[in-house]
Amino acid sequence: MKIALKTLKRYVDIPVPVEEMCERMVLAGFEIESIENLSDSMDRVVAARILKIVPHENSDHLQICSMDVGQSEPVQIVTGAQNIFEGALVPAALHDSHLPNGVHITKGKLRGVESNGMLCSGEELCLTEADYKGAGVHGILILHDDVPTGTDMRIVLGLDDVVIDFKITANRPDCNCILGVAKEISVVLGTKFTRPEPSYHTAGGDIHDLIRIDVENQELCPRYIGRMVQNLKIAESPDWLKHALRTCGMRPINNIVDITNFVMLETGQPMHAFNYNELAQKHIIVRNARSGESIQTLDTKSYELTPEMLVIADGEKPSCLAGIMGGLESEITDTTTDLFLEAAKFKRDNIRRTCRSLGVHTEASGRFEKGIDINNTGYAMERALQLIDELNAGTIVDGAIDCHDVLPTERILTVWSKSINDLLGVDIEEETMVKILNALDLPTVCHFGFLTVQVPTIRDDIEGRADLAEEIMRIYGYDHIVGTPMRGTVRRGRMLPERIKTNKVKSTMVAMGANEITTYSFISPKACDLLGLDENDRRRQAVRLLNPLGDEYSTMRTQLVSSMLTVLSTNYNRKNESVCFFECSKRFLPESLPLTKAPAEVPTLCIGLYGDDSNFFTLKGLVEEVLHDFGANAYYQKSAEPYLHPGRQAEAALGDDTLAVLGEVHPDVLKRYDIGTRALVAEVYLDRLFALEQKAPVYQPLPKFPAVSRDFAMLCDRELPVGDLQNAMAEAAGKLCENIKLFDVYEGDQIPKGKKSVAFSVTLRSKEATLTDEQIESASRRILKKLEALGAVLRQ
Repeated sequence: MKIALKTLKRYVDIPVPVEEMCERMVLAGFEIESIENLSDSMDRVVAARILKIVPHENSDHLQICSMDVGQSEPVQIVTGAQNIFEGALVPAALHDSHLPNGVHITKGKLRGVESNGMLCSGEELCLTEADYKGAGVHGILILHDDVPTGTDMRIVLGLDDVVIDFKITANRPDCNCILGVAKEISVVLGTKFTRPEPSYHTAGGDIHDLIRIDVENQELCPRYIGRMVQNLKIAESPDWLKHALRTCGMRPINNIVDITNFVMLETGQPMHAFNYNELAQKHIIVRNARSGESIQTLDTKSYELTPEMLVIADGEKPSCLAGIMGGLESEITDTTTDLFLEAAKFKRDNIRRTCRSLGVHTEASGRFEKGIDINNTGYAMERALQLIDELNAGTIVDGAIDCHDVLPTERILTVWSKSINDLLGVDIEEETMVKILNALDLPTVCHFGFLTVQVPTIRDDIEGRADLAEEIMRIYGYDHIVGTPMRGTVRRGRMLPERIKTNKVKSTMVAMGANEITTYSFISPKACDLLGLDENDRRRQAVRLLNPLGDEYSTMRTQLVSSMLTVLSTNYNRKNESVCFFECSKRFLPESLPLTKAPAEVPTLCIGLYGDDSNFFTLKGLVEEVLHDFGANAYYQKSAEPYLHPGRQAEAALGDDTLAVLGEVHPDVLKRYDIGTRALVAEVYLDRLFALEQKAPVYQPLPKFPAVSRDFAMLCDRELPVGDLQNAMAEAAGKLCENIKLFDVYEGDQIPKGKKSVAFSVTLRSKEATLTDEQIESASRRILKKLEALGAVLRQ
């Protein structure tokens, strides 16, 4: 929140340099985003009066001006402006001056005549009509302020000030206003704080004779206050008010609108002024919008409303988006004669949802979202009426309409003072604690060592001993905390078994050249449609978030494939020719919907790759290596995942458990994800892999006896899995089998239709002696017999 130093000094004494004040505020728990000295924008630019104007002899448009710049002698300046006249008060940039637009002015000669500076326009001073009346005129800026010649233009324009940007944390909505920050400064510096005490004159009458107010939704609007002001005098605001608004980042408009904006900045309570003459039936209704209703707001934009949105309506239509922005039809204009003034408390959740739904955010909505004090609403209304009376902007009608149920009262906390010292590790006297808390507007008394604290309704952040201790310590000073050596034993932390195993998986994948990615656990509900999952697929039973970031992140994922394909698509469309990614994350599987308990968080590895001649066997090798690390001697069989190519997919199984599913992505799915090349993905179910019994490695001596290799070329049905043949050969060879390697698969004209030729190399070795011919032939016969039982015959 940006606040000017001059504005702060209206409420609190600041006897120290601004840098020291900011440093002490930081030590008290406030962040300072920036300190901007407005006077740094220009120098040596003064108010000067034109004494005499003489035409330039060598130019038909230049004029020579004799200027009173507050010095002992007049200064000569040549200008080409045509709107100047003798006696005019104008800004003059003297020799060696700097302008806000970065221009450096020095003396020189124009057409042979010496010029000791430059007369400035509003544009050259970076001013608009809203900043200074007349700044938008083409030509030199004519000053309407009656100031002595030689006065620094920074003083004339209110730039002799410093703007401090305070970062207000979400737990301190009480400081989201000028008064809140000023109060904190007074406590930190130990100086006097002055809070305006509203008082004003009324002109009689009764508001109840002029307007009726009904609050239909008390839950979304627990308090609504209305007042009437007649005989408005719309005019320009005084300089102090315009300066306060500008330095806070708001544009001055007119006295009425400026008052409502200033009161919001000063007290933290947003307000709104309605053009009373435009309110149909002179009736205000706080209600939910009706289906089909719309509103055109002050920014001239139109919004379609839904029944969840709260509006302030007149007798016919919505006139204001509650807590967000007013309607254009009830805007305060130069011809407005009477106004209805509103101050209200709206439920923060409803304001936040409406803003997100409509894509709009305002200063008012930001304050309602962070939370305002329902008991501060009345003070803000009184303060606004005081300013209207002081600026003679209208006559105030007697009476107020204040709609609310029982208002909350201050909470009482009782805390043992010794427990606060024990928590902080310092010894603070009880009297000091009481003094600090009272200074922070937390009325406190101490009896028999116990502090009794009254917590105002605006301080929702104070709930118990720890919060009171923090308030005391940040003012007392963290520098009073004395460092002490750590006592007790230090135990080294250890990772959980699942983390250790997950890191093992990651190391294996990185060693094989894959890159790790991390994606959101929240995905779109449309992800299952993109993958082509069946309507009854369990993965469609996903947990929906109550308050999602958006529809694209509204469900907790039950699979990792959609996230991997999104990353592959992004890389493909950014012209990355070849990638290999993996992600170790959780799948969230609910036992039932709606939820009765937290969903199961299942650790899963997802692998995705394309390019570099990657194929099914490339992916299979990655999966096999991960399974091998955990001693899983899996077998492969056909799978039926709808997002994978029907003829190029498989699952790795062990017993009755599926450990992984892998394959080439289905062409239709590739098209939906805008991937124009073959891609492969796999999901490895780490929960099942981690559950396997980890056997200790067995070390064997190098073989003493030679090995014998035999090749077998078999003709079998095309649909017969090669893995079945390999398992049969291993079983037949028994303990003599050292290795079986597939080295050829052939289908072609020389092979009968529906058949394939499969060739293996079998390595036999005995640990006890060199194999004899009889042992080798016996093993070969057993292998052939087993293969023939599966329908495979030896090719001749």
